[in-house]
Amino acid sequence: MGRENIIYGRKVIREVIDSGISITQLYVSEKINKENIKDILDYALNHDIVVKYVRYSDLDVLCNNNIHQGIAGKIGEYKYFKFKECLESAKNEKSPFILILDGIQDPRNLGSILRTAEGMGIKNIIIPQKRSSGITDVVWKSSMGAIGNLNICRTNNIPHIICELKKHGFEIIATSLDTDKFIEDHDYLSPIALIIGNEEQGVSQELLQLCDIKIKIPMQGKINSFNVSVASGIIMYAIKSIRKEF
Repeated sequence: MGRENIIYGRKVIREVIDSGISITQLYVSEKINKENIKDILDYALNHDIVVKYVRYSDLDVLCNNNIHQGIAGKIGEYKYFKFKECLESAKNEKSPFILILDGIQDPRNLGSILRTAEGMGIKNIIIPQKRSSGITDVVWKSSMGAIGNLNICRTNNIPHIICELKKHGFEIIATSLDTDKFIEDHDYLSPIALIIGNEEQGVSQELLQLCDIKIKIPMQGKINSFNVSVASGIIMYAIKSIRKEF
């Protein structure tokens, strides 16, 4: 059993089922209480999904020793969306909001950010082709299956995409410690694309030069930055609040 395109955990499996993404096979621990996953097994039966019962240790190997709760599933390779699809989807929103992730390399951070974005109603996400985690099994798990409800575009030319967004009236906002402007100092009334930077270096200078506004989180402690997934959640929530979307 290989680890390619494997998702695991009961909540993740359920979220993937709800999103309509095809599961081709389920791997279930021989010792699992079937009543706890009755809905999943019923779905598999009704959709001709092969269920293979395996040893718990086999699941450990299949899931790379990550926590799987006795169940895993095989899905096809994630199908990234085209930029035009994300753009059209965002333009149909009442308050268009696109999230650009500039080189998030830790798959757990990426998954956590995607989960938060989905929870905040931010559906359209842009990630780079290079120097960034793609959609892996760990990202699926960390997002708790939220990926199935998102439009994720992977591109090798984010600067070009930013220029295209500007042509369509999007204001480009980047997070940066090198600014005097705090999150609450702007109204975010225009369609926006928010750029969140790499865990260590933040938003690249190339993208900072293309942005319209730089913002930062006001802080009162001795440290000067948050973990990228925490910072992302704070900023997304703050912008949504300022827009009075809650």
